[in-house]
Amino acid sequence: MDDLTERMLASSTIDNPVETRQLLVEMNANLPIPVRISEIGLHGLRKEGTYMKDIDAIHQVHGLTYSGDMGGILCCLTVEQEKEDGDGMETHGLVMSMTHLKVDPTHPVAAKIKEYQKKRALGVAIANIGTRRAAAKPKRKKRGFGG
Repeated sequence: MDDLTERMLASSTIDNPVETRQLLVEMNANLPIPVRISEIGLHGLRKEGTYMKDIDAIHQVHGLTYSGDMGGILCCLTVEQEKEDGDGMETHGLVMSMTHLKVDPTHPVAAKIKEYQKKRALGVAIANIGTRRAAAKPKRKKRGFGG
């Protein structure tokens, strides 16, 4: 890992630095990773003016970096799209957060990536409401009379 990545991991308040570092190492060792873009990811692309014709297309992650609390693990994707004039295909590069991608469940690190995505989504939600992790858990309904 480079020095900048190590500093960002050390200062992260959302991701566990040890788990994230290990996941990055394992993901790098297993590139390319076949992925699909999630609904939230497609919505974000549309807001930026990028429209995907085939929303179920499989893309390849060929590079990774860590962007700290702002974006977490970022994936460099190769995206093939039909040209606007309809004459053939063109390849684009795209950088997306790992949380906006769906990984092929047969990939060797798919389970660890899914776990990272769950933890990161919870961490981001907690950071957005400004409370502790324990306080963000749903409360059990009380039974009986009174409060």
